[in-house]
Amino acid sequence: MKKNKILTLLLIVIIISISSLSYGAEDEKTLFILVDEMDFELMEEINNRNFSTGMMNSKSRGSYDELSYVTTIATGRKVKIKEGDFEGLKKEKNGSIKVVGYQSIIKDLNKNYPDFSKKIVFFGEKLKGEGIAYIGEDSSSIIACDKNGIIKNGEIETIYEEKWLKERTESFLKDSNILVLSYDIEGREERISLLNKYLEDMDDHNIVIIPKKLSDNMKKVVNSSLVPIMYKAPHIKPGILTSDSTKRKGIVTNLDIFPQIMSIYDVNNSVNIGKSFKNYSSNDPMKDIKTIYKEVINMTYITYIFHGIVYFIQAYFTYFFIKNRRDKYRDITFYYNFLIITIFISFILGFFNLHRSILAYLAICLMISYSISTWITDKKLNGVGIFSTLTYITMIIGIVFYPESIYNSYMGYNNLIAGARYYGFNNGAMGILLASSIISYFTVKKYLPNKALEKTFSIVYGILNIVILSSRFGVNTGGFFTSIVLFLIMIYTVFFEGKFTFKNAVILGLLGFLILYANLYIDLNSLDRGHAGSLIYRAKILGRKEVYEIIVFKLKELFKFTISPPWIIVLISQIFFIKSFWNKFKERSSYILEYRPEVHKEYFILLITAIVAFFVNDTGVIAFIYMIQYLLVLFVNISIAKEF
Repeated sequence: MKKNKILTLLLIVIIISISSLSYGAEDEKTLFILVDEMDFELMEEINNRNFSTGMMNSKSRGSYDELSYVTTIATGRKVKIKEGDFEGLKKEKNGSIKVVGYQSIIKDLNKNYPDFSKKIVFFGEKLKGEGIAYIGEDSSSIIACDKNGIIKNGEIETIYEEKWLKERTESFLKDSNILVLSYDIEGREERISLLNKYLEDMDDHNIVIIPKKLSDNMKKVVNSSLVPIMYKAPHIKPGILTSDSTKRKGIVTNLDIFPQIMSIYDVNNSVNIGKSFKNYSSNDPMKDIKTIYKEVINMTYITYIFHGIVYFIQAYFTYFFIKNRRDKYRDITFYYNFLIITIFISFILGFFNLHRSILAYLAICLMISYSISTWITDKKLNGVGIFSTLTYITMIIGIVFYPESIYNSYMGYNNLIAGARYYGFNNGAMGILLASSIISYFTVKKYLPNKALEKTFSIVYGILNIVILSSRFGVNTGGFFTSIVLFLIMIYTVFFEGKFTFKNAVILGLLGFLILYANLYIDLNSLDRGHAGSLIYRAKILGRKEVYEIIVFKLKELFKFTISPPWIIVLISQIFFIKSFWNKFKERSSYILEYRPEVHKEYFILLITAIVAFFVNDTGVIAFIYMIQYLLVLFVNISIAKEF
């Protein structure tokens, strides 16, 4: 009997606890505040309320405009809307708000993205059941309205008075769980003070604060999209924001806000591109986010500087190579070695966070690279073989054990401001991984005692490339596909000895399909899907057009990058360099083939792989240029490097 009473008491406690939790979830209130501008100074003035901090990529499609920005947040998709589509707000007699021009916005979305409004769930519609109110008078109302352009209740003007703001907010939050507030500070101290008091009164609510545009104080030559974000949730210790969209400490995207607010109310949308926030613990979030922002800006400058150096050297010295300027042979050899040495040194420096100082990074990387290149060139060593192998090993160690080392290198840096990729190998780094693996294999092969080891090493290199570029590590879908093609080429070359038969073709086709299928199967059934897995998952729900639209967009990006300077200039110079090398091959063939007997095979494998990488990536021209760069350094090392 006593035992039954204890069990009954425990059951009552559990029921009460569950009821309390359920009530708490229903009672969650969220303020989504959009201020006109926000910089670190403003953040510090309002940060005494224990906010988590971060930097948010605010890009939508094309150049910035406020309507596209808020519609991107509302739909969770990067979109471009005509600025004149939003015509204002109208307060209806029943207290609801009508967004005037909303049908034009929907029409514009459907025109640019077929059936967009039917397939994509909007913020105001998805969270309509929680109740959404709005205070403001601008296009931020798009976030709060339902599919008919209606907001349940709210005000079409923000009155900057403490009593009015507090009363209207409390009134709306009685019937709604979410309030979207447009708050223009306009640089006025009294409005900052009012915002502080308002936030103090609302301290027990979830609060998200973002700017509508980039502050003038944060505009840089390289920064047009990275803005601050502040977030606070009751009972969550303040820290540094991140999300699975970026997997980068301190960085989130405007696509993450919709999923984050949904997560507060346990609402699920399986086709979201963005992900909800995560929090890194921090003793001083403001200090840490300033450091992260500085590192991003510095690394962006460093990357542009080094890419400029690489492109200039390639284009400049191609002229002397074509003209057969023997007086420039040493310079050509030195600077081509210098290019691949700076890449290796950059990956090494990535382990030491030297990018916190642009000058220190530039000085150390250039000085070390210069010294090594001088020694390698004067000793007439095989620079490309040595540094391809060292770079390949360093990249694998880095991406597996310490990915930040890759991101902190000028070659592996993902441009967080451009926002095309946040983690994994970018296309340039992917190209270098594959090119260095090819050259490294043919370099190491010379020292292997028998065919069995040669075949074993070809398999090891091939499998490593596939694993490293898969969704588990490098997360580069185009690179993963290219690595499969390279693996099959190596099987065809090493195992089938270049003999093309129907049987061999079937074996290679099946092998490639199985590798691709296995990766996609694992990715689709993983809690943390990669880019390809997420795309296929969304396509299953939204239809094949989701994939089609991505392919079309990527092809447009590829065309745009390819025909734009400096890439088109470097691309043309590389073509002329290769043509010149083979034109002069006969007169040098005796010692080239003695030194690199399989140079023809190596050339075709690298060239075909580079062409595949070019076509399967939106910035494929960058992958192609860096892969061919390693090929040109090889050509220099086995030809003119012996003649000065």
